[in-house]
Amino acid sequence: MIRKLTTMPILIIALVFAIFSVSLAQQQNHTMGDCPKEGKGKHVKMMLNLSAEQQKEMTELKKDLLRETDPIKTEMKIKKMELQELWQEENLDAKKILAKTKEVSELKAKLQEKMVSHRLAIHQLLTPEQRKMMGKGCFGLGMHDGGRSGKGCGSGSKGCGGCQ
Repeated sequence: MIRKLTTMPILIIALVFAIFSVSLAQQQNHTMGDCPKEGKGKHVKMMLNLSAEQQKEMTELKKDLLRETDPIKTEMKIKKMELQELWQEENLDAKKILAKTKEVSELKAKLQEKMVSHRLAIHQLLTPEQRKMMGKGCFGLGMHDGGRSGKGCGSGSKGCGGCQ
């Protein structure tokens, strides 16, 4: 009986964390907008009036980012599947669930660091005028939603109202 009482708060905390994570992910999906996947890079390049050299550098940065983040995203998907399996066991093990949740969170943080570094590198490529346009929130040259890149304009709180 005492063991049940000590295990129950841990399970409740894990459940709240899981629900919060799912809710946050859905919210991020909703606010990123509905830009078509085709031409989104062209849309940004056109709006920012990038030089040929800037376009080339941005393409290289994106390739580098994909090389760095794809293994992290794959590992994160595997960890999430393992976490789902833990939740489906008849006898839930709070320690294992919390440990796996922590692993997923650490991978998300690692991915976020890569995305921030990518965005900072792009910022360095831009002229002051281009940076001002970026600051309006209409271009997402980083990555969103667990690693999908480029959904820049959108109808969300930071978007510019959708692609025109």
